[in-house]
Amino acid sequence: MRALLALLVFAATPASAQMMEPGEWEFQIVVTAPGMPKPQPMAYRHCVTREQANDPLRWGGNPSQPTDCQITTLKKGPDTVSWQMACPSTGMNGTGSARFGRGSMQSETQVGGGSSVDLRTKTTGRRLGPCKP
Repeated sequence: MRALLALLVFAATPASAQMMEPGEWEFQIVVTAPGMPKPQPMAYRHCVTREQANDPLRWGGNPSQPTDCQITTLKKGPDTVSWQMACPSTGMNGTGSARFGRGSMQSETQVGGGSSVDLRTKTTGRRLGPCKP
């Protein structure tokens, strides 16, 4: 279950943190999948440092939960980004896109591993201000 949660958080994370300002962020995530009785909401706050903002794999997931997920295709626009990713150890693959505004972001992802898994996430985020000490 913890590995699945780490994968969900990674999948919900925008693939271009360079468009994000460092600081304290609040994220609202809604996960849907076949077999779930209803959408599953999650929320978390995270302090994104300047170093982490340049490497989305470092701030989107839990560093204690290593993942072999990698971005395989990345396309950037002025305020958008889209990507494809692969996670060989779980056999899962995914696609996603994100749109950024000043202090805000929205993203959608789909992660699957064949016909048995189809996780969809919708994420909204907002920058709350500087990181708290």
